[in-house]
Amino acid sequence: MPPYELQEANVMAQPLYTGQVRTVGESMARSTTEAQAFKIFMDEPVELGGRNGAPSPLDFILAAHAGCLNYMTFFIARELGIPVTGTEITVQGSLDPAKFAGTNREVRAGYQSLTATIHVRGDVTQEQLARLLREVETRCPVSDNLAHATPIHLSMQPAA
Repeated sequence: MPPYELQEANVMAQPLYTGQVRTVGESMARSTTEAQAFKIFMDEPVELGGRNGAPSPLDFILAAHAGCLNYMTFFIARELGIPVTGTEITVQGSLDPAKFAGTNREVRAGYQSLTATIHVRGDVTQEQLARLLREVETRCPVSDNLAHATPIHLSMQPAA
């Protein structure tokens, strides 16, 4: 059994996945996040008080969406027997910075919409692509989080 099938079987046996990250803010714009055994650095552009030394949190939303779409495309293609050999994914979002800046409290703070395009490599038919797209749209966890209101329980406490 190839290693990815064993890992997939282990994932399927889990009743609920709980993810957690820890982020330490070094300044208003710079932070370091620990996710599993990895460190993720975030920064903001110079005009927002950063040093432009790493992607912004908003960039990571787009990247997380693209990464999850990639995984789900390959995962579901294998499940359906569709011969996908590669993908190239672009995700684009637009937001109004007025809420972020505090000048307009009536608009959303986040992306108003996202557009994702998955370019699929492989010997696939239009019918296979349509079926694959339907499955990816409904099964991608990041797409689900972005498309539907997920309750967020936010608290703030003094540091120890």
